Amino acid sequence: MYFDALTLAAVAAELRETILGGRIQRVLLTGPLSIGLEIYARQQRYQLVASAHPQLARVHLVRGRLTRGVDQETPLLLLLRKYLLGGRIVDLEQPALERVLLLSIAKPLHLRNRNPDDTGVDLLPAAESLTPAMATETDEPDQGALLRCELVIEPQDRRSNIILVDDDNRILDSIKRVTPRMSSRVVLPRHIYELPPPLAKRDPTRATAAGIAALAAEGERDLARALVAAYRAVSPQVAREVVFRALGRTVARVDEPLPHYSLAAHLRELFSAVPAPCLVPGADGPAAYAPYALSHLAGAEPVASISLALETFYAAREELTGHHQRREALARELAASRERIERQRAQLAAELEQARALEQLRWEGEMIFAFLHSLHPGQEHLVVGDRQITLDPRQSFVEQAQARFRAYDKAKSALSGLPERLAAAEQRLQSLDELAVLLQLSDEHAQIEQIAREASELGYRRAPPGPPGAKRSGRPLTRPLQLISSDGLTIVVGRSARQNEEVTFRIGRSEDLWLHARGLPGAHVIVRSDGRPVPEATLEQAAGLAAYFSQARDEPGVEVDLCRQALVRRIPGGPPGLVSYRAERTLRVPPRAPWS
Repeated sequence: MYFDALTLAAVAAELRETILGGRIQRVLLTGPLSIGLEIYARQQRYQLVASAHPQLARVHLVRGRLTRGVDQETPLLLLLRKYLLGGRIVDLEQPALERVLLLSIAKPLHLRNRNPDDTGVDLLPAAESLTPAMATETDEPDQGALLRCELVIEPQDRRSNIILVDDDNRILDSIKRVTPRMSSRVVLPRHIYELPPPLAKRDPTRATAAGIAALAAEGERDLARALVAAYRAVSPQVAREVVFRALGRTVARVDEPLPHYSLAAHLRELFSAVPAPCLVPGADGPAAYAPYALSHLAGAEPVASISLALETFYAAREELTGHHQRREALARELAASRERIERQRAQLAAELEQARALEQLRWEGEMIFAFLHSLHPGQEHLVVGDRQITLDPRQSFVEQAQARFRAYDKAKSALSGLPERLAAAEQRLQSLDELAVLLQLSDEHAQIEQIAREASELGYRRAPPGPPGAKRSGRPLTRPLQLISSDGLTIVVGRSARQNEEVTFRIGRSEDLWLHARGLPGAHVIVRSDGRPVPEATLEQAAGLAAYFSQARDEPGVEVDLCRQALVRRIPGGPPGLVSYRAERTLRVPPRAPWS
């Protein structure tokens, strides 16, 4: 989908009618690459979101109150608060045919930010918004009393950015920093801000039949792609719409007979028409949007505003993409932690193998003393059964035996507790494997964050820094999944290490049934039987859930162990969720999703 220059022009027109002249009352980071502003204008509060995400870059109004998506206070956020909070949007500009939006903001220097955080308390009392002229008249009696800046939003796919620029056109900071090694257009603090260089293409608002006809000589055979290559601000969707309006189809060749006048007229029309936003429905939500009536896609429906179209289209996509990226980033952290602990385990195993070799030293010392009476000076070997001990003819046999005992005692002291440390490392690896599997099975933001928190608590990742003095809540972000079987029994499923612990040892009772995928990381499942026999249908449903929330979710059949909860034991000293059990029976079932 394309957030193109036409879409940005429609957004800019809407913002001029809504937030221009308004006062910025709240500034926050809604995500690592997005910011949010609450603006009071025309006796209303507006929520503006701007994103520099490489696939979901955009800027538009949203209906709900924005929430913080980044805990730490970044340098950019601090600067945004300093320069924007309490300021008025006195101008709003989009350079012609560019995907760049410039918000000019003026703020009285005497104004102090009474609300430096985003707790939701309004910065200033509600006041009627001002037009640019009114702002000049009331807020600017002295030009030196204003702090001026520009917020530059560049929704340009991979090159997207959000940049704060001071009144001298110097960059204060940006959501993405671009070094000279990354691009010739540097975006770094204290550098002069420069607009993206315009492309050497034609102006679509001045398209002519002769210009369309000339496309045949420019190398591109497909008509829609030729329009994109030749004209500024023409996205593939705009090009297909122009071709469809002129020809009734979206695929055409530049060298076939074409209505050049009609193509030029439709191209000019799209760039001069009043915005008419629409959405095209799809199986999993809106499939497309446009600031004009889409005729080449079936089922396009008009929408009240371009912001509403954008909010509806991107809501599900940003949630899905954000969750995926968060999950993959956390998975990489867990994999790095596992690699580190695996190296520790391998080192401990090697040391334990050396410890076993030390038994040879002790045995040799004992054998030398045992056969001391039969040894003669200069003897180089002592054979005991099928084993041979090498002797040093330059030392006395007593000294050689004592040297072996000293080496054995020294090494034994150094390696004390080694088996326990090796067992602990292996348990941590099992715990990490279970967390990693449950993470990949997570389909909600809260579940992912719950696993992230547990990984930090267990020392598998570094906890993100919070505000100084802030205490981290110990309350779980999510609760175990609870379902009712076809026989009316409650089935409880753990979806993290702490939840597995809770399901098995707090929710489960001794007579309840406990299930887990055999030999695989995954969820603990409890069937609340209240002492009654569990019907076979419920057994299969619970076992299917245990299979579904395991490493073998995609397998056609999974072996699931089940036993009474009273027969499940914690691993002494082990991480939460690691258990042993006995007297189990095994079912082979297909994985079963909780909603099936």
